[in-house]
Parts: sequence; C-alpha cells; structure tokens
Amino acid sequence: MLFELSPWVIAWCALAMACGGLIKGLLGIGTPLLTVPMMALVLPAHHAVVIMAFPVVVANLWQVYDADQPVATIKRFWPAFAALLIGTWIGVKVLTGIDEKTLLYVVGFLVICFTLVQASPRKITIPSAMEKPAGAAFCGTAGVIGGLSSMFGPMLILYLVSLPTLGKNRFVNTISFLYIGAVVPWVIIMILVGVLDGRLAIMSALAVIPLAIGLAAGRALRKRVEDTIFYRLVLGVLIVSGISMMWRAWQFGATAAVTG
Repeated sequence: MLFELSPWVIAWCALAMACGGLIKGLLGIGTPLLTVPMMALVLPAHHAVVIMAFPVVVANLWQVYDADQPVATIKRFWPAFAALLIGTWIGVKVLTGIDEKTLLYVVGFLVICFTLVQASPRKITIPSAMEKPAGAAFCGTAGVIGGLSSMFGPMLILYLVSLPTLGKNRFVNTISFLYIGAVVPWVIIMILVGVLDGRLAIMSALAVIPLAIGLAAGRALRKRVEDTIFYRLVLGVLIVSGISMMWRAWQFGATAAVTG
C-alpha cells in the first residue's frame, strides 16, 4: 500500500506526523486530534487512525522514559493507571450496548463546561488527600469512555489539570504514563482483530520517524514556555477535545464512528 501512494501523499502524512509529534512534545497531548484529521484528507479515515498505533505507543514510552523521576510518577499514579486499565476493559467488553452517541454528547458537554471553569478564577483543585480516589474515579471513567469511543484523553487531562502541584514537565510525564494504559491495549486489540495488518503496520512503523522529529522539537520548545502559558494551551486542547466528542456524536447517526 505504501508504494501505491504518491510522493505528495507520503509527504503530507509525514508532515502530519511531525506536527502531531510537535504538539505531543510540547504539551504531552493532542496528537490524534491534529494528525488523524490531517491524514484523513488524503487517506481513508480508518487507515489514518490505525497508522497512529505505533507512533502513539513510542511517543508515550519516550516521554515516560524522559521523566526526571519516573519511579516517583509510577508510585504516585499507579492507582489511576490501574483504574484506567479496568475501565478500558469494562468499556470494551461489558458496556458495548451503551448508546455511544448520547455518551459522547454528555461527556463532550461536561468537558467543555469543566474546562471553562478551570480557565476561570474559580478553578477547581483536588486536595492531596483526595488525589488517589479522584484519580481512580477520573481515570476509570476515562477507560470506560475510551473503551467505547477511543477518546481517553479528556477525562485524564481534566484530572491532571485539577492537581495544583503538577508542573508542566511532570504533567507531560504523568499523562504519558497514563496513556500507556490506554494505547497499549488498544493496539493489541487492533492486532488481534486484524485491523492492524501487515501493510498498515509497516506504514505505522515508518510514521514513527517524522513523529520522533516533531517530538524532539516540541520537547525543546516546552523548555521556553512558562507554566501559565503551558496550562492555557492544555485547556485549549481540552476545549477542542470536548467539541470533537460532540461533533462525533452529531455525525454518529450518518456515519460509523471512527476511533482516534
């Protein structure tokens, strides 16, 4: 399939992956929101989603490895990670009968409302005593929603932006650690059901190269961004995520939902 594509299509997909890597390196989030729509302009939408398989795994493992204190992050957030895994299993295996359209509408609306509150002077913060139970609740919910729709990010981000002691670098390291609990099972499921076939696997593996270039550039750029600006950008991505969920819900009746 790769050799059937024109050089312009390949170049555009490489640019999309580099842009996705840039925002991932800068904020730790947002790669599929940018990359999948860009690639879907020149590729079938489901191919654009599947090609993200290896890049998102590599990007998140890289950022966890790049953490200043990875062991401390794991010790602090392992309950949230475990809840995410359990929630994902529930979403995929048990709750397949849920009305995904309604779910996306409701969650998208709540994400937008919560983000607007977090951007206001009345920002909600989670006290340290409630960090672990709140993490289990938010991330378990993220797993259920992600298991149904593949949109894990919004609830994870809502949780982390509500923690008052999380600087920009620790935010990136933590969100990447939590994402591993979502994307690795997602990739395994795609392999088992045959969605990630040999041709798409090769394209996905090659896509890691431009994404890694963008990731390195984004990491360097993050050093120049103040924490206040960083969190404003994160909230901007969160708003886009909420709108994206509601947009997918609106399209749900006309077309099959696409993961990403």
